[in-house]
This record gives sequence, structure tokens and C-alpha cells, in this order.
Amino acid sequence: MRHWEKSDEELLKECDWYAGRASGPGGQKRNKTHSAINIIHTPTKVSAIANEHRMQGENRRLALKRLRMQLMLEFRDEIDVNIFILPDYVQQQIDNKGKLRVNVKNELYLQITALMLDLMYTFHGEVAPCAKCLGITTTNFINLLSENDKVWTAARRIRDQFGHHALKAK
Repeated sequence: MRHWEKSDEELLKECDWYAGRASGPGGQKRNKTHSAINIIHTPTKVSAIANEHRMQGENRRLALKRLRMQLMLEFRDEIDVNIFILPDYVQQQIDNKGKLRVNVKNELYLQITALMLDLMYTFHGEVAPCAKCLGITTTNFINLLSENDKVWTAARRIRDQFGHHALKAK
């Protein structure tokens, strides 16, 4: 199990977190309380910050969510394509027109995005074989990557790593 896939409790056991004061607008309460949260995943040194809310608990939840995303974006696993089977959780997100549809609010977003990036890593940045593994078009694959700036940057980093030109969003 990868770090970002762990339960909140398991992931928090691997983290240090610090509370501080948030700066900027938000009234007296925000500027007087230690509601901003900085969470650091100790084994990897990946961190995330949240300070939008006045309540420390809300910022802690948001920082943990951001940490999961950051961990997912940072670390890749190679997939054995010889035994790869399209996971049910991906198949369920493909509509009747054959398009994979998932957005950041979907509870499966991190899993699907991680799979897409892992496939890109496995295929050395080539997009077409990744899309083929998922049973979708390359356009659909690229469009899904480009919907989130951080995911798009991670995909471009993989392509750079293997000496490919940058992708262009459709």
C-alpha cells in the first residue's frame, strides 16, 4: 500500500504537524488563533499547508487531503502490463460513449490519476499505450490529465524524464 492510500489514522502516524497563525483577511479570530496547519510526511519530507479556515480541524482535514494529492503526484510505481487488468473502479467511470469521466471531487480521483501516471511511467511517457490499457482514446487521456494543473505538471515531468516533448492540452 502506498502512503497516500493509507487511512487518515495510518497516514497521520507517519506525519508531524504544526499549527500556526494564518495571515491575511479573516477577522480577529483568525489572526489570534493558531488555526493554520503545516503537515509533513516524515518518511518522504513531502508537506502540505492549509490556512483558509478559522478552525484548526478544518485546516487539518484540508492539509491532509493536499498531502495525499502531493504524495500521489510525487511517487510512481511501474505496472506489469503483461498481467494488467483494467480495474473495476476505472471501468465504472467510463460512460456509454467510451469516455473516462472523473473529476477532482470524485472519491476515485486519486486512484485513477495515480494509475494514469503510473502507466505513463511504465510506458516511458508515451500516451497512446496508456490510453489503450484503459480502453479510452489518447485525447480523453490527455484531457483528463490537463484538467488539473498539478497532475498536468506531473505528466509533463514524466515525459521530460524520458526525453519526450511536452504534451499540449486539447
